[in-house]
Formats: sequence, structure tokens, C-alpha cells
Amino acid sequence: MITARALAAIAALVLPAAASAGPVRRADARVFPADGGASPATLQVPLASLVAAYVKRTGHRHFAKRIVIHKAQRRMDVYADQTLLKSYLIELGPAPDAPKQWQGDGRTPEGDLYVCSVNKVSHYTRFLALSYPAPADARRGLAAKRITAAQARAIEAAWRTRRACPPQTTALGGNVGIHGKGQWGHAAGQYLLYDWTLGCVGLRDADILELFSGYAEVGTPVHIE
Repeated sequence: MITARALAAIAALVLPAAASAGPVRRADARVFPADGGASPATLQVPLASLVAAYVKRTGHRHFAKRIVIHKAQRRMDVYADQTLLKSYLIELGPAPDAPKQWQGDGRTPEGDLYVCSVNKVSHYTRFLALSYPAPADARRGLAAKRITAAQARAIEAAWRTRRACPPQTTALGGNVGIHGKGQWGHAAGQYLLYDWTLGCVGLRDADILELFSGYAEVGTPVHIE
């Protein structure tokens, strides 16, 4: 686990805007509340070993995958069926508290989404694209006359199959995903993170690599709250 001092030095070099704003601090009990089911013990355990243990324990070689992102806690949980396998710490963008509305607002979407494409060749190590905008966003954009009826229909069509991304270049915004190049530290009972993305969900490189390998795939459900 990287130290707070080392984290600040890295941020000053590669994330100057975030470094000037200072770290986001989350107390241990806020990230991992006692009654929440998630445990910091899984942060450093390889996902593959947790999947293997689940398969051995249950005999379920095929299981329902699901990712749940808790923005306020800066935590992401991954599931096998109804069992929480592992938690990750996440970093967000400049306006993390409210749901995404429009292109360039720096917000992270909320609600039910799915992984709509996977990119092995990304500036951010790996990229799991998320299916924002959703049909509800399309209706909102159409009502506000910010998108066309054809764009709204294309968004709805992508969601019917859940095998492709909806249009990514409308006024609603797009290109939101889960990716790497993040970093975090821990000191004095607090996790220290930097909200440096443009609204995506940032993970450490090691975390996105293991999530990408053998777990996340096109169609995997993602819930953000």
C-alpha cells in the first residue's frame, strides 16, 4: 500500500490539478461500514483467487457477474451471484456527487448501466466503457431539445441488445468508463485518493488489469449510486 507522502509526490508529478486540490479523505469506517458487508481485507487479494475459491465452495463455474460502485464511499464491489467477492477503491472526477447530465460536466453517471465495450489498448492501461447515456437520459435530452429524436432512438436501440455502446458524442456526453492509472494511500485511519478523472471511475493499474482478465466483459451489469 502506497504511503500518503509517496502518493502526494506522485500526484504532484502526474496529476497536478488534483494535487493542488489535495486528496479526498475517507475514514476507514465510511469506506467499509461495519454493517455493509464489504471488507478491506480483500483489497490486496487477487480477484482470480477469490473467484476460484467461490467456484470451489459452490460448484458454480458459471455465475452472474455484477459490479456496484458507491461514489460517496469511493468503493467498487464485484459480485459472483449474490456473493461479494472483492472491493476496490476508486477515484472520480471534479464533480462526483451529482449524476451526469451533459457533456463536460465532470460528473459520474448513476443508476443501472452495463459494460458496453472493452479496450485493451488504452492510454489508461485498460478501459471498460459504460453504457451512458441510458434511455432515461435520452428522454431527458430530447425533452430539453439537446438531442435529436434519431439520437434518442439510437440510444434506446443499443440498450435493447446490451451488446454495444449507445451514441457517445451527443450533448448528453459519453466515453465514461472504468480505467487504470489511479493510485491511493492510507494513513491515520483514512484512505487518501485524488479525484483526477473527467467523470470516469479510476482504479490502480493492477486493479483494472485483474478486473479486465477473466471477470468484466461486454454486458456485465454495473450499478452506480
